Amino acid sequence: MRWGTMTTKAKATVVVVVAAAIWVGGVGSAGALVGVVVSSTSASVPSVTAAARPLLHSAAPTPSGVSTDSAVPTPSQTVTASPTPTPEIVVTMVSERTPVPFARTTVEDSTVPKGESHVTTAGVDGAKTTFYRVTTVDGVETKRQQVREELNRAPVAEVTTIGTYVAPAPAAQEPSVPQGHALITPGAFCADAENGVVAQAANGRSYTCGGHGPDANGHLHWNTM
Repeated sequence: MRWGTMTTKAKATVVVVVAAAIWVGGVGSAGALVGVVVSSTSASVPSVTAAARPLLHSAAPTPSGVSTDSAVPTPSQTVTASPTPTPEIVVTMVSERTPVPFARTTVEDSTVPKGESHVTTAGVDGAKTTFYRVTTVDGVETKRQQVREELNRAPVAEVTTIGTYVAPAPAAQEPSVPQGHALITPGAFCADAENGVVAQAANGRSYTCGGHGPDANGHLHWNTM
């Protein structure tokens, strides 16, 4: 397309593009751009404008010390805080079965010899169930409160018998009277050979020869035992 054949609107567009090229790239760039516009016979004005656009961008100098990345504004980022988790609180009923220890007691028995003892009733533990209200926070137990207690089995007390019987001492036995000895007279003399011999008198009582030892003259008598 020749300059003379351009419309007024096309000429105005070319003038604007050339002016921009001069401001950005200098006179040389503007001359090259005019040559392209004048010699082109088939390109339209929008095509010329499109061809000049990369020249404008490539010829634009970057100011010293200025980063091209910082020249482009970066959209601000919005930081959203994480929501605080709500603790999980759970209340449950828990039961525990535990033994009840049996008691121990003793009884005395006068028929059992003293010093002896034995278990007459064996002790047996009982059992009870305790119910608790348990509170947990995120699975961790934080509180335990006793609600009630049930006795499942009563304990049986252990009974031990202790003997108290003491056997009486055996009675003293009187010396036996020799068979065939004649009745004696209490207090009468007796022979030295009969010293210690026990004999009976007519009154039915027993006497010992020399029971009190010899008298002043050295004689023995039938004395009471």
